[in-house]
Amino acid sequence: METLLIISHEVKNFDTWKTAFEAGEPLRAEAGVKVKGVYRAADQENMVTVITQAPNAEVAKALFSNPALKADMEKAGVISVPEIKILASVN
Repeated sequence: METLLIISHEVKNFDTWKTAFEAGEPLRAEAGVKVKGVYRAADQENMVTVITQAPNAEVAKALFSNPALKADMEKAGVISVPEIKILASVN
């Protein structure tokens, strides 16, 4: 069953965040999480939304509880509490 994650948060600087986000690919790949898209709010350039696909909800929850990911997000300049939606396919 496909599991999508939609993660939104504000960052200090989009370019700095994007560089750090790209550097975090090995951590995502190790968990089997694939990036489907990275977006910026049309009216707020430092508001970021990332859509990813995970093998299942348990993997997604484990990734977001990983202290390494939390530390990476802080270093990348995430300044708001991420809003995370985990969606399971109904097809």
